[in-house]
Parts: sequence; structure tokens; C-alpha cells
Amino acid sequence: MRLTPTKSLSSAALLILLVVRWSDSISLSPQEANQFLSRHRRANQVFEETKQGHLERECVEERCTKEEAREVFENDPETDYFFPKYLACMDKFGDSEKKKQDLVTCVHNIPDQCSPSPCNERGTVRCEDKKGDFLCHCFTGWTGARCEKDVDECSRKNGGCEHECNNTMGSYRCSCHQGYMLVGRQMCNDVDECEDTGVCGTARCENKNGSYDCLCDIGYVYDNETKSCVDVDECMAGVCAEECLNTPGSFHCFCDGRQGMKLSQDLRSCKPITPCLSPSLKRNSRSLYLGRMFSGVPVVRLRFRRRIQTGFSAEFDFRTYDPEGVIFFAGGHLNSSWIVLAMHQGKLELQLKYGIVSRVTSSGPIVNDGQWRKISVEEQGRSLVIKIDREAVMKIAVNGDLFTLKKGMHELNLTVGGVPFREDGLVNQVNPRLDGCMKEWRWLTGEDTSIQETIRSNDNMQCFSTEDPGAYYPGTGFALFNISYESQNLSVQLKLRPTSAIGVLFVLVHQDRVPLSIALADYHPGTDEWRDFVLVSAGDAIIASSPAPLCDGESHEIQVTISGNQTLLLVDGQPGRSEDTQVPTDLLSQSSTFIGGLPDDIPLVSTLVSAPYSGCMEVSVNGQSLDLDQAIHKHNDIRSHSCPLLDSHQ
Repeated sequence: MRLTPTKSLSSAALLILLVVRWSDSISLSPQEANQFLSRHRRANQVFEETKQGHLERECVEERCTKEEAREVFENDPETDYFFPKYLACMDKFGDSEKKKQDLVTCVHNIPDQCSPSPCNERGTVRCEDKKGDFLCHCFTGWTGARCEKDVDECSRKNGGCEHECNNTMGSYRCSCHQGYMLVGRQMCNDVDECEDTGVCGTARCENKNGSYDCLCDIGYVYDNETKSCVDVDECMAGVCAEECLNTPGSFHCFCDGRQGMKLSQDLRSCKPITPCLSPSLKRNSRSLYLGRMFSGVPVVRLRFRRRIQTGFSAEFDFRTYDPEGVIFFAGGHLNSSWIVLAMHQGKLELQLKYGIVSRVTSSGPIVNDGQWRKISVEEQGRSLVIKIDREAVMKIAVNGDLFTLKKGMHELNLTVGGVPFREDGLVNQVNPRLDGCMKEWRWLTGEDTSIQETIRSNDNMQCFSTEDPGAYYPGTGFALFNISYESQNLSVQLKLRPTSAIGVLFVLVHQDRVPLSIALADYHPGTDEWRDFVLVSAGDAIIASSPAPLCDGESHEIQVTISGNQTLLLVDGQPGRSEDTQVPTDLLSQSSTFIGGLPDDIPLVSTLVSAPYSGCMEVSVNGQSLDLDQAIHKHNDIRSHSCPLLDSHQ
């Protein structure tokens, strides 16, 4: 229907009247309206309030079209954003009077694109409403359109952290390696763990960058459980070629000198002992050595049988430095007639027994001076005549015969270097052991070729061609004495000419311990020096020492004096160095005395030197000279009174 101007005016007046009535029915008090439209103020507050008024009139008080909404927002993006949501609000709340307030709220919230905020709450400082859009302002550490993405600060220059950078949501955290502490936010400083005095227990603490070490001396290892330094048993690792002795913080290797070995300079391996001098060991194959058997048994036994009565005669060349011993025996058995020619106190002595008659005669010059002399004993009628260098020194009347008639044959037993019975059967007690030499012998005016053949095939039965006085130790065996040490004082004097720089001179042994040792060595374990020394030790501990190059062929003197806790060493009159270690003098009275070597059952680790001594040596203990013929035991190769010449004497 087409409206005329008059009708149009009438319709307009009616519409205004209806609107006024409707508006009166839904109008709010100023306070209610203020609460209804209350919103947070924005930076563009004046513009927003103006826009709010247009929106209220155009689209809340009445339903608006998109063109009318465009007039409110005055731009397309915001209009395009608003209108679809506006229609949704109208569909949901527009037809119900009861939901009018919900409609107002719904419509007014549509233009504010930050309500509700599309931004990630955790990463957003604030949401900025834009025309048809929004802008999320992010906290440091967040990024993305909605501040929803974490920034990995650690990916760039490690976040500025000195050690470790640990990325977190919206942030990051610097941390330090173990042993460091964080200073500020990024730097790390070393922690000095050693400030805690108990951190290493009894060990030594050494601070390091970021850590610390609990240090022990060489030969010890740190035990974390006990916080202490524990000795390392190096011997379990087989560090030594032969014997090993573990000691606190160290170990010592030992080589068996009794097998001719000594310690090498690496202090672990072993090598052969080499002599520094060579003695003149040339022997005379036509000579007979009388001291070959330490047991004192004869070295030669002969029996002569004659059909007719024959007088006894013997002649031989003789040389000795020994003051006592049996030269030969001639006669029958112990209870028959016999004679013994012996040395006693350096002179010839004749003991005889004819039936019940016994006699001892000694006369003539001293003959134990190492010079060759021709000795003869001859029956002349009823007398025995003894000559030295063809001059009679004894003439003894006898009543009987040395030969014994047995089954029609006259028999005579002859032994050289001993008697055929126990030595207590002698008329005058003498030690039968005799270090002497015999040659050019003739028994009963004849020569026994069988003896010559035996001697020629056995070097040990032969004498050295040239000799000096003194006992000779060939580098094998030892001599054993049972000496009583009643006091705590001990004096040992040694005169020696060594042929090796290594060897045992004098030792005291108690069970498997060595309370005292005097020895030559080429290494000083206390000072770690490799040169010739005289060492005085108790077990493996040195109590006195002196550098001593004694291997020069000359005679030297060593004197050791122990008095209480003091030990004095003199080498050729020069004092050595004494240590704090003391000799266990309480063991002296219980110890056996060994000269020139150690028994095989003594452990190598019991003493520093185990090699037998080689060379010439004379020993005095507490002022008394030791005669090796008086020993409890002596190796047969050790000569008690004669020593071959050394190179420097040849």
C-alpha cells in the first residue's frame, strides 16, 4: 500500500508514541545503567564511549542491520567481525524479555576482541583490542600471536649461562657443574670443598676447579668408606722378579744372593753377581790339601802289609798357616801301638802310644808361617827321629813296633789329615782339622801312585799354588759358631780383602729373624745410592752405613761396636753414619753367629744382603779371634787359615 504524506506523518507520530512507552517500561536508573555498561577504561576511552553510545542506540535498543553496524564501527574489518556474532546474540537472547540483560552483555562484549582474552594467560602481559583483531603483548620468554610459544633462550649463546642453560616455560635457568655454585644469574664460581676439614678424613685435600682430590702419599690409596689412606700391597701385583716385601707405603724386592743373584738398578729385576777381583785359584795337582773335610775325618787312608818286619819312615814337604791339627796317624788300632804327628801352637807335636805307655813331645821351630818345609819321621832302632828340613828336632825312645803281626803279615794303617778313631782317644786333645798342604810325600820309602791319580782327578784335594794367611770364603756356604752374648755390648772386628762388592760378613740369626747383619752392598736403600757400602742392619732396617770401595785387593778393617742403644761403625778408622734404628739387643743372647753367609732356611726378606761373602777375612768377636776350625759347622769349600793370592798380589 502506498502511503500519502498525511498518512506517513500519522504513522510516524504513532511509532514515536510506541517507542516512548516501550522505553519507559525498560529504562534503568542512572546507577543501574552505569553498572550495566561498566567496563575497564582503555587508552582510547573517549572513542570507545562514543562508539558504545552508537552501539546502544543502533543495535541494542533495536535490531540493526549490517549497514547500521557499519555506521557504528566506521570500518569493515570490525564490522565483519561484529555482525555474525551479533546475530548469534540476537538468536540466543533477543526474543525473551527476561534475557534482556544477557543480550546487552552479549552485544557489548562482541567488539572487545580481548574479552574473553584469546591470549595465553601465562605468557601474556595484556591483550590489546584492535579493529577486528587483537594484539597479545607477551612477557619476556614468550612469543607467538597468542603468546603461547615458549622462547628457548638456551638456543642462543647458551642463554648467557657460563655452564648449563635449562630452558623452562617462559623463562630459563642457569645452573653450574658439580663443584661450582651460581653467582648472580649466569656466572659460576668454584666451590672450595677443602674448607670442610673432614671432607677427606685423614687424607690430604687438594681443591680443583669444580672438584677436589683426596690425596695420599705414594704407596697408599684413598678409601672412600673410611676416608683414610690405605697401604697398597704392591707385592700382590707381582712387581718383583723374586721375593717381595710389602712395607707401609712402599715395597722392597729381594734377589737370592745365595743363588748368585743381586738386585738390578730398576729395583725389581735380578741379575748375576760379578766379582770385582779374581783370586789366583791355580792348583798344584801334585799336592794334597789336608783340610778338605770339615768333619775331621782323614782325607787319605792307606794300609801297608809286609812279609818281613819293616821300620816306619815318612817324608814329605809341608806348608800351613794353621796352628793346630793332625798331619798323619800311623800304627794299628786305638789300643795297639800308634803315633800321631800333629800341629799344636804352631809347632810339631808327636803323640805316641806303645801298649800302656803314652807320651807327647813337642819341639822345634814355629812352622805355621806358610813356608814349605821338609818333614821326616823315621824309626831308628828303638827311637823315633823327627826332622825339619833334615835337621832333627825330636828323638824319642820307644819300646815296641808300629807294625802289627796278623796272619803272618806285618800290617800298618796310615791316615793323613785325621785319625781313624774319635779325637778324644788322643793322648793330648787337639783339634784334628788342619788347613795344610803336603807334597812330595814318601811313605815307607815308596811312592803310592794310586793316591796321585786320585788327587789329580779331584781339584778339591789339591792345594792352591800360592796362598796368604787368613780364611778364604769362595762365595758359597758359611761358618756357624755358638757364641754366648751375655751383655748388651758387642764388638766385631773384620780384616778383609774382598773379591766381590756384595756379601754377608757377619750375621746373628734368631729363628727366622736377623737381629744384626754386617755386609757389603752396592746399593743403599735408605739413600737410594748405587755405590759400594758397608751396611750394618737389623732386619731390613739400616742402623749404620759407610761408603767403602773395598774391592781394590788391599787389606781393610771394619769395626762395629754396639753399646746399649749406640752403634758405631768404623771403616779403616773412619766413622760411618749411624741411624736412629736400634739393634734388638735382647735377642743377642738367643742368636746364632754366622760368618760369611746365611743358611738356606732364612727368608730373603729377613735381611738386606743374602749373598755369601767371597774373599779373605779374619774375624774377632769381643776381642777373641774366631778359628774356623772351632766352628760348629763350616762349608768344606771355606778354608780356615789359607787364602789364595788376589790379582794385586800376583
